[in-house]
Amino acid sequence: MGGAETSDAIYIATERIVPLDLNDRNEELVRWGLFRIAEALRFVNEDCKLVHANVCKDAVFVTDAGEWRLGGLELMDAVGAERPVYREMGSVVPGYAGRMAPEIKVQGVQGTAALDGWGLAELISECYTTEMPLGLGALHAQLRNNNPKLRMAAHGFVEAAQRSGGVLDTAFVRACRFLESVTVKDSHERAEFFAGLGAAAAEFPRMFAQRKMLPELLTLVEFGGADNGHSAVLASVVQIARDMDETEYSTVVAPAVVRLFASTDRALRFALLEHATALLHGMHDDVVVASVYPAFATGFGDAAPAIREATVKAALSMAPRVGSKTLNSDLIKHLVRAVADAEPGIRTNSLICIGKLCAKNGPGVTDTSLRYIVCPALLHALRDVFPPVRAAALAVSGACAMRWDAVDVARRVVPAISPLLVDGERPVRVAAAKAINVMVAHIEGHAREMPETVAKKMDKVGAQAEAVADLATNGWGGWAVSSLSSTISGAISLASSVSQSGARSESAGVRSEPAGVRSEPSGIRSEPSGLSEPPQVSQRPSTTINSPTAVSTSISSNAAVSQSAGGWEFNDDWGEDAADAWGIDDNDDDSWNAQPNTTGGMTAVANTPVKLAKPAAITPVIKPVVKPVTKKDTNPVQPRRKGLGAMKLGGGAKSNPVDQFL
Repeated sequence: MGGAETSDAIYIATERIVPLDLNDRNEELVRWGLFRIAEALRFVNEDCKLVHANVCKDAVFVTDAGEWRLGGLELMDAVGAERPVYREMGSVVPGYAGRMAPEIKVQGVQGTAALDGWGLAELISECYTTEMPLGLGALHAQLRNNNPKLRMAAHGFVEAAQRSGGVLDTAFVRACRFLESVTVKDSHERAEFFAGLGAAAAEFPRMFAQRKMLPELLTLVEFGGADNGHSAVLASVVQIARDMDETEYSTVVAPAVVRLFASTDRALRFALLEHATALLHGMHDDVVVASVYPAFATGFGDAAPAIREATVKAALSMAPRVGSKTLNSDLIKHLVRAVADAEPGIRTNSLICIGKLCAKNGPGVTDTSLRYIVCPALLHALRDVFPPVRAAALAVSGACAMRWDAVDVARRVVPAISPLLVDGERPVRVAAAKAINVMVAHIEGHAREMPETVAKKMDKVGAQAEAVADLATNGWGGWAVSSLSSTISGAISLASSVSQSGARSESAGVRSEPAGVRSEPSGIRSEPSGLSEPPQVSQRPSTTINSPTAVSTSISSNAAVSQSAGGWEFNDDWGEDAADAWGIDDNDDDSWNAQPNTTGGMTAVANTPVKLAKPAAITPVIKPVVKPVTKKDTNPVQPRRKGLGAMKLGGGAKSNPVDQFL
């Protein structure tokens, strides 16, 4: 990695390493280590034209990832040196005399690459003290040949061991070799390799995969070496990094993920969003909010629909990491805007995401955001032309119903959902029914907790309120009877007040009796408790009515009444003179007769009406309303009589106070 030289020593900086310990070893790492040492010797012998001359277990060191490194360079010298160091100084190295090559002991023989072949065989013997793997024994024998000219060199060992079925022809060794030369591979080879790397990585040594392979994969993705295979590479990254502790993840993976999210490569962004859940799990929340989320949020407005949709789906993974403040102030608003996206698939997925975030056990969406941000978006989505969007909106409404205010549900949500109960699409109808059932249950629970009434009870109407409440509990008919009773009471009170304020003159022919009031000219006898029997027609002569009291008591009897053998008969024929006196054109009304039939109803009958005496003209008590002067109609139409008590007093139509209650 670097070095420095002083007057006393030379300092060489290397990566963190430890001496090789064969007691705690992995078979795959041993094979890969032998490959790495053989490759290092090939480089020293062929490229550097040097002889190591001291290859053994003590000259091998191991990194944190488990890779072997060649050390012990004290005896290294050039090939063909006349007085090599390993021959002059070999005695000072502990144990060197027992493992050095035979030709070193012979004076005048120049050292070659075969010396290191002997040392490689010595290292293999130390790694496999009992039994060697299949195929390694033959290679070991060639490396230990006493004749240097027939001895196999290190580069020959690498070539032979990598052949099909060789000791170095394993999935782990092949994967490691491919990663070292991935930049010179074509796109087809890279795609094929990365497609199967994720599954194979589970069988690799854990420490080596996390500390050696993982950084190389991240570098490959960051600098574009994965071509269009970003998703497969990131899948391998996720597979390898899933067992890392938080400290290691923050050191190795998190910085690379931050840089990758800042990339503008859409293929890379899409792959990151697909694996967002696994990539973010080991990162600190502060790092996610400050460094990842701003770049992530730009995906909601990307021009590519695939990026927008992937961003919506990844929001579920991002929401728990950004905190409640960012979730309610920014992320939920992005999702609500996505509900109006041009792509129907994005609208549907955004609603599903909102539903999962706003459910009862969601990750922090507040009731305020749910009411003022989410609810309007759901009501808008209920009118979407795409059926899956409507179904998704209904599902979300049902999931959020228990968090909504019951009053809002009853007044705003249920009326909007009701039309979808008869939607043209069956899935929409089913979803609407489920949502309505949930909301009705919520409303009923709220209604049970409400007070009996919210009206203020006054002392004057306390008894009446209790009576009305009793009638309400008996059904709708009780309300009608109560209203009619109150109306008649009000009419009688009004008539009494009018009679007391007028002239207190007794009307001839009208007399009061304790049992009721006998009214003339009709002669109908009114009982206080109602008509207990059919009224009898009075045979007394008609009497002129002069007082307002007589008017008010006679209004209820303004129809001619006669009794026949079949029952009661009523008609509305006042006679020509009577109509003139009241100011009513009787030509517009047809005479009508009615009598009770055997079934209890009224049956019209054609009987000759009883002519009543012409009532005297009545001086109106109330001052007539002055009509504005308008152009006289050449063909005036007399107003049609409405009810039994319509009158025409003076110049305008006046309603008798009692008529509105009859």
